[in-house]
Amino acid sequence: MLAPALTLAAALIAAPPSGRPPTGPLQREQPRLYDIRYDVTLNTAIPYGQDDPRNPRDPREQEPRVTFGGTFELADTPIVMPLIYRGTYSRLIPESIRAELWTGGRRDPGLVQRFRIDDRYPHHGHLAVLPIVKFRGQVIRWNIGFRTETYSSRINDQQAANLAWPREWPDEVADGLRPQLFIESDDPIFKQTVERVSQGSLRMVPPYLAAKDLVRYCLNEVQVVGTGLERGRQGVLHGLQLKGALATARDGRGSPMDLVCVCVAMLRAAGIPARPVIGVEEDEDGRNVPVAWAEFFLQGAGWIPFDPDEMRGNAIRNRDVRQPWPEFGTMDDLNRRIPLAYHFVPARQVQSPMYAALWGWDPRPSGAPAAEQRISISIISRGRGPGDPR
Repeated sequence: MLAPALTLAAALIAAPPSGRPPTGPLQREQPRLYDIRYDVTLNTAIPYGQDDPRNPRDPREQEPRVTFGGTFELADTPIVMPLIYRGTYSRLIPESIRAELWTGGRRDPGLVQRFRIDDRYPHHGHLAVLPIVKFRGQVIRWNIGFRTETYSSRINDQQAANLAWPREWPDEVADGLRPQLFIESDDPIFKQTVERVSQGSLRMVPPYLAAKDLVRYCLNEVQVVGTGLERGRQGVLHGLQLKGALATARDGRGSPMDLVCVCVAMLRAAGIPARPVIGVEEDEDGRNVPVAWAEFFLQGAGWIPFDPDEMRGNAIRNRDVRQPWPEFGTMDDLNRRIPLAYHFVPARQVQSPMYAALWGWDPRPSGAPAAEQRISISIISRGRGPGDPR
């Protein structure tokens, strides 16, 4: 079980889902249950890098010298972390939500009265809010945990290709057509590229096939470098490697996270609702790590998932768009990913750490000093889920 902390049995908030159950050619299956805890530590005692000239340590020392970025001076400071209650391929159990906060090494017992969940967030998401009343010191740690059910996806490509462009998209997917931080879909470069790739005949092709063509173009044009994760000494996770869709489109290089951003920007510029999905999974080395993929909306089916990074190396360049593509619509291992957010940084007036890590805060009143961020993710599999409640 999750560590005892704050149970929010009253967290059931009436709001439209982030994604309704799939219909028509799209299915979800193979439900699995997980307990997850996302833990963040901020410390203003920042270790110098091994090769940093400011690190005059003796080679025999085990730990590098540190510099102090300053002191946190906080009052009425909210920390915010996104939550996806009901996605097309996930279902969070609200009464399982728990949160903890430590300031200066002391656990804050008053968080139970202050913790809240805000709704009316883009893509019908929610924000967990952990307020810090007052703190002066160097170390802050907080975490949030919950139980969730996840699903794999399966699509019938032939049926999906028969779905036509709608007259207009449903209001509840409108956020999937708007630009956001790191996805500058309103920049002319994306609209112009869509026109060039489609040869000005975008709407003459069914939206499902048009989406395939646009994603294939992104795979061919973007060289993926790095893992998408920013790590420090001994593999400590500091955040995500991310520069955004526009910068990646201009220089043709980016991380796996950036490739997701470019694909989403292209689809939005084409008038197809799309969004990034940022979550966590266990990697090949057994480590729990952040991962990003994407979804686009198809009227008559729902939100269709695809992973552009996993699609690389599968000869997508020469594949017929009318044939099934690996990791596009059908994702057998999607039930092993736990979605956390549709934004790399909360779409709210908050600051993010040096490396984006899904959460944000408003470090009132004087801002945040330089600090090292450490992220720890715990995932416990609880086996097969109870099934699709629709």
